[in-house]
Amino acid sequence: MNGIALMTNGRAIPDPARAHGAWVYLLLSMLAGVLSSIGEGALAAAGAGLGYAGVFVAASSFAPKAAATRIRRLGVGLALAILGPALSLVLGAPPFFLSIGMVALAPTLLAGYYGTRQGFQSAPALGFAIAALAVAAPSAACAGGASAWQGLILLALLVPFFAWRSLRLRRLLAAHVVSGRAAIRREGLREALLGAIWTLVVVALMHLAF
Repeated sequence: MNGIALMTNGRAIPDPARAHGAWVYLLLSMLAGVLSSIGEGALAAAGAGLGYAGVFVAASSFAPKAAATRIRRLGVGLALAILGPALSLVLGAPPFFLSIGMVALAPTLLAGYYGTRQGFQSAPALGFAIAALAVAAPSAACAGGASAWQGLILLALLVPFFAWRSLRLRRLLAAHVVSGRAAIRREGLREALLGAIWTLVVVALMHLAF
């Protein structure tokens, strides 16, 4: 499922942009942020989400071997990372949503730390990587009008479920309970569906609470 480009301490570094699960959790987090946004800020929240996706794409530009692919991916990522937040600000988003997005730096660094030492499919590396992706939710929600506390609650509701499901699938793959392209695809679709259901449940809870 992942493209391999570099080695660090003898460990292969996967291409994040080719990991289907990463995109699923990123898009679900963006959706949660947009749908949880307070008031009339859905478009501003969407802009923040696109910006966050742009950062993800730009950060993954180190992985491809081909220089043309790296440059193209970096250009697309940077364009989204700049234009998305700019749109949010023009639409009246409070600037502090940018600081919320920077919270992802800590779990990203921890994911890299554990990835280079225990493998990028290890439980700590996967868990922190998912936490970093899920920060898209509070960043988008805060751009749409949610408070920092509401964004933190949103993050706390998403990360444990996403990490649990991802680590469960990792265990199934490691034990060869799920093997073969077709079986992996079916399991991936199932996990995406469960993730979407939980995301909608979280959004409903946010609206009921706030």
